[in-house]
Amino acid sequence: MAAASFLRVGLILALTCLVTLVYWPSAAVYAAQWADFVNITYTHGWLIVAVCLALIVRERHAIAAAEWRSWPAARLALAVCIFVWLVCYRANNQDLHITVFPALLWLAIASAFGRQVAVLLAFPVAFFYFAVPSWSEIAVPLQSLTVVAVQALLRITGPAAIISGDLIHIPNGTFRIEQGCNGLHFLIVGLAIAALHGELRRDPWRVRAAQLVLMTWLALLANWVRVYTVIERGYLTDMQTYLVRVSHYWFGWGVFAVALALFFWVTEHFGPTPRARLSAPVPKEPALARDQWRAVAVTIAILVVLPAVSMMLRTLNPPRPLAADLAPVPPTGWTPTALDAHSSWTPQFVKPDREERRAFTDQTGTVVEAYTVLYRTQSQEAKLYGSRSSIFGSDLRPYYQDDFTTPGGGAFRESAVSDRAGSHWLIWWRYEVAQRPFVSPLVSQLWYGLEATVSNPPERLVALRAACAPDCTAARHVLQGFVAKSKPRLNGS
Repeated sequence: MAAASFLRVGLILALTCLVTLVYWPSAAVYAAQWADFVNITYTHGWLIVAVCLALIVRERHAIAAAEWRSWPAARLALAVCIFVWLVCYRANNQDLHITVFPALLWLAIASAFGRQVAVLLAFPVAFFYFAVPSWSEIAVPLQSLTVVAVQALLRITGPAAIISGDLIHIPNGTFRIEQGCNGLHFLIVGLAIAALHGELRRDPWRVRAAQLVLMTWLALLANWVRVYTVIERGYLTDMQTYLVRVSHYWFGWGVFAVALALFFWVTEHFGPTPRARLSAPVPKEPALARDQWRAVAVTIAILVVLPAVSMMLRTLNPPRPLAADLAPVPPTGWTPTALDAHSSWTPQFVKPDREERRAFTDQTGTVVEAYTVLYRTQSQEAKLYGSRSSIFGSDLRPYYQDDFTTPGGGAFRESAVSDRAGSHWLIWWRYEVAQRPFVSPLVSQLWYGLEATVSNPPERLVALRAACAPDCTAARHVLQGFVAKSKPRLNGS
């Protein structure tokens, strides 16, 4: 029995290694985040992996006893999941493809080893999500929630505080509630501990859900107490406390340890009695049958062939040559004019293949600025989307945004912006993937990923700017007229 159990566990781990190798871009993101001791939110990742492996080994006898039957639905779902992963990866949406990866792994296990084994390993694979860096998507809401909670506490106890965004002004100093103060790390670790606690006790699912809710509130409360205590100590010591001058990170873990102790006390005294672990039956067929090996082979083929086909098709459809001119052809009555050398509009994009800026004026002296940036192919280091890319640049601040459709010109995203001098402008912009227009960054990104699974589609961003003179309604009419009468390169006709 021991040989059969370790053989099957070994095959599962080998399949896991193969998935990690073939879909290495996701694995590379994990490894980089888990080793980042500057932004340390995910440095617990390797510990999560160790727990997942221990949970798999714990189930080795049940895995050996499980009946291995072909599961065609799992194979179909695996193929669909691989396609989704490829779209997200080619779209250079890191958060999406690293989130899809664990589901892809579980479906590979289900396809190769059948429904019973997949059910046994559902928790270890789901537990891996506590190491997936896509939790950062909730960082900003947690930061805002921390500001609101600390503000409420200060209103009750003092000192008097003025809140301005993420700044908290007290009589003798100012604190900034940065993203590192949002408590995300405490929340992830706390939820992982609560989930593991329920699994080891074999608690019912309703009890596990209650434990996760309890831990969520305790982890958030611990972070709020940490931030509140630092502000109070800063006020009482005239900003001379060690917590203000150096770091309060480890102090936060001390507060979190108290929250953990409270969690275990509550679950021990008010939770159900842990279920007894049932001994696994002895497997009837310790050796793998031929059809079981066939299921493993088919799964491996699906995992390897689909990405290989995508790569082959992309090779057969290389990037298109760059157009001679990217800027819009102006309508009748508009002529090119010199760009303002001191313009406040300086869009920023990483490693584009081509970008152009032009300015046009009509007989009344009205000026429309045009900006176009194009990528023949995109990668994680060179793409339209990302924290280092901005259609507004560093000097403009958007204060209004909406989607807008103009007759004869199609849809644009409209943004009203202001510069440091107090001037106001209207910017119209949209993406074009293989000449198909989009106003939503996410939709255009995913459409690019869909096209890029079989080819190398070009993508560009087109933007126009007009001054709000005398107001932005007038600027909108200017842009409407400019777009409606422009040549096909702008209006998409």
